[in-house]
Amino acid sequence: MSPRGTERAISQGTLVGERRAVPRVRPDQPLFGQVKTNVRAWILDISSRGAQIEVAAGLQPRESCDLRIPFNEGEFAVHATVRRCRASVLDVGENDEGALLYRAGLEFDELDPESLAWLSSNVLFQADN
Repeated sequence: MSPRGTERAISQGTLVGERRAVPRVRPDQPLFGQVKTNVRAWILDISSRGAQIEVAAGLQPRESCDLRIPFNEGEFAVHATVRRCRASVLDVGENDEGALLYRAGLEFDELDPESLAWLSSNVLFQADN
């Protein structure tokens, strides 16, 4: 038991120590998407209610945005609200130039049952595939 709640592990993906009602999953393979129309996002962890992402541009808390995650089978798209965003790390990119990365927490707006089922089968319950 961690100070924040129960820690859990599953065979595919890693659940994060939970204090939330819905567990978050860290994808086994790098998972990328887009926020807004052209900001590339690395999905650090995701649940049926939201995601923690890393982006190269700061996002404003309480701002609405769209998150799109492409897969071979199709695209997961959801409207979300930025709950927090802060500078995270200085990444060394091409030509050894530093680039500031931001870590943001997104809360999904209501997911329709079809989108939730798609997210569950393609990301949240990868161990069942």
